[in-house]
Amino acid sequence: MNDFIRNNKVTGVYWLKGSVENIKIRVKLKPQDGLISLPKLEEFSNKSNVSHYEKIQEYPFKWQEKSFCTRELVQYSDVHKCITDTELTYHNMILNTSHEPSKVFTYIHDDYHLPFPNSIRKEKKFDLSSCMNMLRLNEKADDIIHQTSSMGHLFRSEENIDTEDEWTAMHVMLDNSEYNEDSQLLMRQEIPLVSLYHNKMHNYLILSPDVNDLELNPYVAETVLGVPLGYEYSVDVDFEEMGNSEELTILLRKLLKKWEKRHKYLTSFSMPPLDKRVYCVSLDIQSASGFDMDDLYLEYNIKIPETIHCNGDLHGRTHTSKALRIHNVEEWNFGYIIDLGLEMPVDLEPPPIQIFFEVISTDWWGRHRSEGYSYLPLTLDLGSYHKRLTCSRPEEKDWVQAEGRRFFVGGCHLIKDLDVLAKPQLQDANFTFTTTGTISLQWNIMSQTHIPRVEYTPLPSTSSASAVLLGAEAVLRQYRKARAKLAAATKDLNGPGKDGSGDG
Repeated sequence: MNDFIRNNKVTGVYWLKGSVENIKIRVKLKPQDGLISLPKLEEFSNKSNVSHYEKIQEYPFKWQEKSFCTRELVQYSDVHKCITDTELTYHNMILNTSHEPSKVFTYIHDDYHLPFPNSIRKEKKFDLSSCMNMLRLNEKADDIIHQTSSMGHLFRSEENIDTEDEWTAMHVMLDNSEYNEDSQLLMRQEIPLVSLYHNKMHNYLILSPDVNDLELNPYVAETVLGVPLGYEYSVDVDFEEMGNSEELTILLRKLLKKWEKRHKYLTSFSMPPLDKRVYCVSLDIQSASGFDMDDLYLEYNIKIPETIHCNGDLHGRTHTSKALRIHNVEEWNFGYIIDLGLEMPVDLEPPPIQIFFEVISTDWWGRHRSEGYSYLPLTLDLGSYHKRLTCSRPEEKDWVQAEGRRFFVGGCHLIKDLDVLAKPQLQDANFTFTTTGTISLQWNIMSQTHIPRVEYTPLPSTSSASAVLLGAEAVLRQYRKARAKLAAATKDLNGPGKDGSGDG
């Protein structure tokens, strides 16, 4: 890296959408706090110069904008001191346009002031063999001159020529040189403030050092040896005018639509099987209180019935917590979450799951003591619940032996099977249980069931048959009425014919 990258200065990389010609660089410079700069007598008489020490100076530059310091104006004003084509170009610029010397000036790409990033990576370590190579008489003169710090910027290195087509550079400098009354150079000292490298092939910009804030994290102007010069400065780059805002808006909208479509595809809801019910259990081990020892952690074991399939860790432990005194009560906070996914047939009543807790303490000797056990029969009832469990610790009947064993080796595990906590009738008669502390728990349970959607639409055949039956019944009723009327009307006519009294 370059010598001017000091004071935790970082390098920024910016990918450009439009042309690099649209960027603007702003450098703000002010005297460093705590340093008193005394102006000269002639400067003190001029109020404008006195105000220079009281306000922040801002220097804006466009990309590849050339600004001259006092030394360059004196040098390029004399045509006899201009040798290269670039120097002659600067001479014509000074003659045709008025330029004032600036304390903060620029070196553009044609000045070849510092190496390009690729050539920086190719630099080799300085050793004795490189010194001997420099002493060879057949060495090229410009290679030797490139090694010097005073005139190296006037010559192109071979590595720079290889990367000239790929990189374009610009440097903002601080002129801290000393001049006499005739503006003649007495001691040259130019400090790089910021360097910009544009990669034309991939269209990105390297800013070294990166953008900062003058009030929050100002950079300190230093010499190559790290000596501060009494100035603080900031760097800012404006990209607002780059690219077409309408094209960028359209691109962002397309990306948003694509992201929404992809997100919708990834977050599609997965339905449970048709004959299964899924339970989601989230258990939070919140805190513990009332225990004698410090540095507590919890171990848990979960037993699932055979009819339930479980996805999740059935055994685990929390982190170790130290006691906090709240209202003269010691409390250990955990905030440990246990997530379980349970699946069982729809037609079965869900049995409770068994969760066993053991509170364990540690000490500086590496002893782990059982502070208490607790048992939670968790029924799969939907909703949110909160409960405080009471813990108990088994102890031997011989109190003296139990306390000695607990103090020296941490006690012994008297419970071989955790089912003893769920079934007190299985407890061993050789030890007793002592109440210790409590555990605070909170859990949430939700259920999901895939109920197939059924459309209740009558069948066409059933509707047709019903319509036919209804029509037949109506016709039959009309037929019966007509038959009854006919029988009533012909009753008198048929009577005499039957007994032979009527006319022949």
